[in-house]
Amino acid sequence: MAASAGVSIAAASFALRDKPGVSPETRDRVLAVARELNYTVNVPARSLRTARYGAVGLYLPPGSTRLPYYTEFAFGVVDAADRLGLSVILLPHRGPGDASAPTAFVDGYVVVDATTEDAGIRAILDTGRPVVSGEHMVGGDDRVSASVVSDHASAMTRLLDHLSDAGARRIGAVLPPEGTAWSHDIARAYDAWIAGRGGLPISRRIAFVPTTDEVADAVTDVLATEYVDALVVVPSGSAAPALDAVARAGRRIGDDLLLAAYVDEPMHALLAPSVTSFDLEPRDFGAACVALLAEVWDADGLDDRVRVTQPRLVVRASTTRVRPT
Repeated sequence: MAASAGVSIAAASFALRDKPGVSPETRDRVLAVARELNYTVNVPARSLRTARYGAVGLYLPPGSTRLPYYTEFAFGVVDAADRLGLSVILLPHRGPGDASAPTAFVDGYVVVDATTEDAGIRAILDTGRPVVSGEHMVGGDDRVSASVVSDHASAMTRLLDHLSDAGARRIGAVLPPEGTAWSHDIARAYDAWIAGRGGLPISRRIAFVPTTDEVADAVTDVLATEYVDALVVVPSGSAAPALDAVARAGRRIGDDLLLAAYVDEPMHALLAPSVTSFDLEPRDFGAACVALLAEVWDADGLDDRVRVTQPRLVVRASTTRVRPT
């Protein structure tokens, strides 16, 4: 293939792996010849030469496979790995008493919303292989190779400002449990925003993957505390049961109550009313973790170990109007 492109084997290798060292013209010529010849990278052979397996281990939080965010995150990891000629192995969870690392022949790991309270995470860190974390790792941030994080604190502040601009004065929140970096950042931002306006937080915490009844009970409890004219439900899967609980409480979205979710999901656009939330762009987020892992492999050290993304607020009908009180 290199001979057909009129370049050295080294130059062809650099071009195919999108490495520096060849001109854009050479890279384009090599890629054009590769397409004509239907050339693909021989990953097993390359692995033998580089002592790599050509695979990434993906570790998701327990129970998360039922949530759209993590499904999209995983697809982003797979798509990005495939573009690099890599496979992805979804790693199983161990029981509470099993501290062994999940069995996998991988060159590194992508984890998300991780905490060292998870024995599987501790075992992964102990392998000594590169680990890129989606969001900061609670208890082990100094042990990961690099992280991609969302600026949840500023995002929550933006959402509360949006509700305030729409007329809300007493904003309650249904929060996830403590234990992850993003839940900590969101809760602190909520408390600070309320305190900055001379108020007191009106919040309840529910499970990371809540049941319908948990969401309903928390929403009912917050609405009964005092007159709340806006509500933010943070855990994934909370928007639909929150709407039901609001209706049962005799409140009307857009009339005497605003409602926003935090993590956007496809169904939010289909609910009545449609629900304002943040598009965390999980596919891009997962892909960014793989790209950063590739940088870790190729570099002796990274100057910026933490890459920050900004969630995009998607305003829908549930926060467009509130009746003055």
